[in-house]
Amino acid sequence: MFLSEQVAGQNLVPNGSFETYSNCPRQDNLLIEAIPWYNPNRATPDFYNTCFQTGQMSLPPHSGQGVGRLFFDQGWAEYLGVRLTKPLDAKECYYFEMYVATDAPTKYQTETLGAYFSTDPVTNPASTDRFVLQPQILDNSPQGSIAGLQWHRIAGFLTAKGGEQYVTIGSFTKTPPFLGFYYLFVDDISLVPTKLELGNDSTLCGRKSTLLLDATTPGASYYRWNDGSTTPTLLVTRPGKYSVTAVTNCKTLRDSITIDYALDFDLGADTTLCNGKTLTLKVPATAGSTYRWQDGSRQSTLTVQQEGLYRIQVTQASCVASDSIYVRYIRPPQLDLGPDQSLCGAQLFTVKPTVSEGKFSWLDQVTGVERTVSSSGVYRASVQNDCATVLDSVLIDYEACECILYAPSSFTPNGDGLNDLFLAYGCGDITITSLAVFDRWGEVIFQTSNAPFQWDGQYRGELCEVGVYAWSIQYQLNQRGKSTSGQKQGALTLLR
Repeated sequence: MFLSEQVAGQNLVPNGSFETYSNCPRQDNLLIEAIPWYNPNRATPDFYNTCFQTGQMSLPPHSGQGVGRLFFDQGWAEYLGVRLTKPLDAKECYYFEMYVATDAPTKYQTETLGAYFSTDPVTNPASTDRFVLQPQILDNSPQGSIAGLQWHRIAGFLTAKGGEQYVTIGSFTKTPPFLGFYYLFVDDISLVPTKLELGNDSTLCGRKSTLLLDATTPGASYYRWNDGSTTPTLLVTRPGKYSVTAVTNCKTLRDSITIDYALDFDLGADTTLCNGKTLTLKVPATAGSTYRWQDGSRQSTLTVQQEGLYRIQVTQASCVASDSIYVRYIRPPQLDLGPDQSLCGAQLFTVKPTVSEGKFSWLDQVTGVERTVSSSGVYRASVQNDCATVLDSVLIDYEACECILYAPSSFTPNGDGLNDLFLAYGCGDITITSLAVFDRWGEVIFQTSNAPFQWDGQYRGELCEVGVYAWSIQYQLNQRGKSTSGQKQGALTLLR
């Protein structure tokens, strides 16, 4: 992970990238030139910079121009030491990070290289032996996981006891075996407080202004903003309160910030009006603000009467915000379902709507435009386009005459296609619910509760004898919003 510019500015390790020097190093053993780094013992750590090519830098620095180098062997352990820019605060959590590389990865020892923090400098100018200390930061990478001449990150968290102001970097727990010596390059050493700071509440110019919130927290493994996003940064495009949670192995941090707009207005989305209509565009009138519309007018409102692009620029002190809207004009929709109708008996009527300038639909979801009706009711439809929706309705009334049930007195089921079925019918407000046919002794020879309500003159698959039969019909009459049950009986003559 790379520390953001904001976090890097909090680095408590001075010259952690070995960029600053008192004199350009032109040979080995010159760590002292990388001020303020110092050599803690009698060994000879190196400092190199691209200001002079010594041939010892086996790979480019992890960043910048400078790099440190350590050597480890039996009886020989080199270290880097430096005083922090300020002492650590007790119980405060800090994130440490550095990058190392070696040209002998098979000799590199894990679980020994790290960083030791102390209140006083660790020194032994008379010895080259390894310091036997328990570093707070230790490389726990699996043995053999480091590739040759590739930068490897060592990182971890430190909870300070308080007052630590020196860091010593090197090998603390293992000594290389016979002929196991190796060099180690070190770069980009940092120690930063584990803090989450979105900054102070802020005010932006207007709705086209944006602000990138950066919640980058040293060592954080997870972020979650109040909108559900999980990246370290969030682009603010509207006013409101923004909050974020960052999770580290050390602790969970939270912060929030409120963003306001000095000029918070919106003319709205492009729109369409019906011919002859007007639209009043307006922005909030605030003290100290000046206004300028596309036509040069300088009030906070403008009345639209014709098609075009309308734009306003509002200035308040050094803040300038603008917005625009396109207004289109079209003809309004037209709809006429015709006059109400008074019908009689089984009369049918076809409603033929007159439609223009829009999309037609019946409100009861019937498809098509024209429709044939056979029962009383109010039939409603609409026509819609981009500027308006118009409604119309037509009343169909079957009470012009008595609504009765009709049934023939005879039929001839002889298969000639004429009058072969006994079929009852009524005005559109009548709904038949059952039909039963009886012989002369009152026995039911046909019965149904499902449409079509008709009899073909047969009983158990055989044509019935010529004669007189009785029928009975149950029905519902629906008028004036009421439903009543009815029954009708009659005689029927079966002929050949």
